Amino acid sequence: MNIKLLFIPFFFSTFVISQQYDNVFIEKSKVDKNNKIYQIKNRYNFDVEIKIDNKNYYLSKINIDSLTSSTNDAIKNIALEVLKPKLFEGRTNKNQTEISYYSIPNLMFKTSTGLVENNQNIWIHPPRFGFLRSLETCPFPYIILNKPIGYKWNDAMSIGNYWSDKRWGTWDNRLLLKYNYEIIGEEIIKTPLGNLKSLKVYSSATSEIGKSILISYFNETYGFIKLEYTLFNGIKIDLNLIK
Repeated sequence: MNIKLLFIPFFFSTFVISQQYDNVFIEKSKVDKNNKIYQIKNRYNFDVEIKIDNKNYYLSKINIDSLTSSTNDAIKNIALEVLKPKLFEGRTNKNQTEISYYSIPNLMFKTSTGLVENNQNIWIHPPRFGFLRSLETCPFPYIILNKPIGYKWNDAMSIGNYWSDKRWGTWDNRLLLKYNYEIIGEEIIKTPLGNLKSLKVYSSATSEIGKSILISYFNETYGFIKLEYTLFNGIKIDLNLIK
């Protein structure tokens, strides 16, 4: 069987097409060694739920850029894997832990990007292959550690029209996203790994084309266990940790 691997050059998308969050603390040494959650060789499997007008859709394994309502043609799960950078090749994103997202179980689609974990904050690039490119227009999973419920912070990022698409929002040249984050409570989330205590973080991205939302649930052992995205046009995309 032929397996198609789709590699997207995220070194290009990170440094040329988007301008990174300025307030994220990024260490210059021990980039991977001080990770307590996202350690090298760890893998996190998520199911993907997409809803448009309360109807369920899936990533299409025939064309990852499209959605399907047929479970027979669906990619329902993706994985985040923490990688050891290859010798002499460097990192996809400077001073960030190397990660890869890919479809499972067949590895049809795969991309590389990065995350930041240290004793101050955890911040992760979302999966952005095919239809999931839309997540670039939403807040990234991000938490400032050791802060109480009610703690707020903000940031901003400018992204190019490479990420523009009529299905989730279009713009010319660059789009400035202004982010607001708040730890709004604690919840017990039921998962295949058990009932997990988590911090609930509400975040929004506002721009000239509207407002997108991410509600994330962060667990001290497994990291972000549930991500609930709402795009500018109301499309909902949920990622739920299953393994």
